[in-house]
Amino acid sequence: MCRAYGAGVVVDSEVASKKRAGGTPALQIARAANAICLAAFAMLFAGCRMDMHQQPKYLPYEPTTFFDDGRSERPVVPGTVARGQLRLDELLYTGKENGVLSNKFPFPITREDLERGRQRYNIYCTPCHDYTGSGEGIVVQRGFPPPPSYHIDRLRQAPVGHFFDVMSNGYGSMYSYASRIEPEDRWRIAAYIRVLQLSQHATEQDVPPSERSQLNQQNAGQPQ
Repeated sequence: MCRAYGAGVVVDSEVASKKRAGGTPALQIARAANAICLAAFAMLFAGCRMDMHQQPKYLPYEPTTFFDDGRSERPVVPGTVARGQLRLDELLYTGKENGVLSNKFPFPITREDLERGRQRYNIYCTPCHDYTGSGEGIVVQRGFPPPPSYHIDRLRQAPVGHFFDVMSNGYGSMYSYASRIEPEDRWRIAAYIRVLQLSQHATEQDVPPSERSQLNQQNAGQPQ
């Protein structure tokens, strides 16, 4: 079927065939250009992607020829201090003053500190030292070498920094608890050890005057 417009003739069947083929040549070119642009962008973004597993790096203990010693791991620079590990307070972190074991605490010991020290002592210390500090804990009863009693004269007279130092660095068959117990809690345990020592060697003069009468009444009621 044909239609006449002035001097020209357009065949409807040709127009229909072009539409079925995807449109006019100009539209087809535009679509092709868009497809090329999208493909180019996709390749660009894919090429810029650098995942962590693709980065240049050495795996743990991997050798290298870059350093003379052949190790990829480098030793810590002398004087390096880890974040939060500056520890300028010698007494708090070592139990010493000017390199000598101290007999004082780095902070005032309160009732709450003693309660915390008792709790930590019961968790970490009683298996060997028992609940009274006599050195007859459950592991000792099963054959482990017994630690000295806290109630011997040598340890009663030892500075409190001694107990902190032993907890921090170990002593004899006892290993260090530095990785298990924070410095402040080590001091609280040391304070509680002093309480245990006092409990086994207290005299009437150590009892507050307001409570001595009650203690005397209890003693009077006990059979001789």
